[in-house]
Amino acid sequence: MNRRQRLITWLDRQLNGPPAQLAISPNLRTETGWSGLTHRRHDRDAGAIQQQYDDALTAWRKNPMAWRIIQITTDYTVSNGIQISSPDQDMQRFIDAFWQHPENHIHTRLESMSEELARSGDLFPVLFRQRQDGVSLLRFLTKDQIQEIETAPNDWERETTIIQKTADPTRPKRWRTPHYTRSYRNKAIAMHYSINRPIGAIFGESDLTTLLPWLLRYSRMLEDRVRFHWATRLFLWFVQVPRNRVSEKAEQYKTPPEAGSVIVHDESEQWTATSPVLRGADAAPDLKAVRNMIDAGSGYPPHWRGEAADVNLATAQAMQEPAERHLLRRQTHFIWILNDITYQAYIRAHQLRPELWPMPATNNYRDLFNVAAPDVSRSDNNALAQAAERLANAFDSIRSQYPQSDTLRRILLKLVLNFAGEVASDETLDAIMDEAVEPSTQLPNPPAPETRPSPNGTAVPEKEIK
Repeated sequence: MNRRQRLITWLDRQLNGPPAQLAISPNLRTETGWSGLTHRRHDRDAGAIQQQYDDALTAWRKNPMAWRIIQITTDYTVSNGIQISSPDQDMQRFIDAFWQHPENHIHTRLESMSEELARSGDLFPVLFRQRQDGVSLLRFLTKDQIQEIETAPNDWERETTIIQKTADPTRPKRWRTPHYTRSYRNKAIAMHYSINRPIGAIFGESDLTTLLPWLLRYSRMLEDRVRFHWATRLFLWFVQVPRNRVSEKAEQYKTPPEAGSVIVHDESEQWTATSPVLRGADAAPDLKAVRNMIDAGSGYPPHWRGEAADVNLATAQAMQEPAERHLLRRQTHFIWILNDITYQAYIRAHQLRPELWPMPATNNYRDLFNVAAPDVSRSDNNALAQAAERLANAFDSIRSQYPQSDTLRRILLKLVLNFAGEVASDETLDAIMDEAVEPSTQLPNPPAPETRPSPNGTAVPEKEIK
């Protein structure tokens, strides 16, 4: 491309924006005629939902900052894995069969599940039940495949049917959910989980929703700066010659000399290299302001994405606490999703093979499942240990004043365990109290054997003397 073509291309980009494949529109305009997927007041219309999903996916694929934001969420939520177990033997057998199934390998799906949930705002698992043992195969639908979600007439939060788009618009696929009355008859059911969902809406929203306009602006600003620096590197040769030699020299220098060329001329010919003076102001404050908007939308401090700037250790630690609280909340929700998927899969197995998978004694996930999840904040362990130690020392003096009070000992034990980060049930506390032995009830030390002096002056036990 010559200079003229480059100038035309640059002006076209300035007037019309970047090419379509890079566009992430901050002000989405949809055509009229779209119908809502759920007909709920706080849900976006079908065009906006589809555009938002496409924009978030495109940004995650092409924008390093968007990709890093999603990865940070997954790194803290999943980290090196989440393990689910159960004190119920039948449920534990099912967890082993369901999670470790060669076509499920759920441990390797945790990362992609967390990424999809953060990127699109919704997760649509599908359970295909096998007839031989009732164990389900886990698969997923994507948000852009959903055409509509039907709910119970008297409870809009009770989703009964998820309708999927197909190649034939007149014959969509209808997936029943666990809330559907006769879902046990279906070979497969679909479920729906969401985040960032306003009250009154069924669909959630991506973690990137508020960031997309600012990510686009930041990308455009960086692209403009690249063009600016490219333009400042251009220069032109101005050759001054006598009037009667202009045509001759114009023909001679029709092709510009290559770099490193040596041109010999007399004093009547003068060469001058001139670069464009664009007088572009320093864009650092503007770029930083846009980055601050991106960081505010993500909730993560700038040093998490590699921009240390002038942040010191104290400031960095203060910045991390709000982000860690947000990530802990996301991890708690993600663990609940895993528990619910496992429970629904077990109920499906029980409906088909009750003799193999009996009904669990409770549907309280806290009692039914034990979850081993990575710590979101490693500094909490040290703080909890110090708090428990100080609390135990303080309670020791209180307990010495009431040595016979079992009620006080139970309260102190529960508080110390809670501050140490270990929540003990009442049954566990009862077992500890029953196993504890008071000093007054311990057996006394056996009496020392009687001794008498030996001939050499040492004390000899009475038994040996006899």
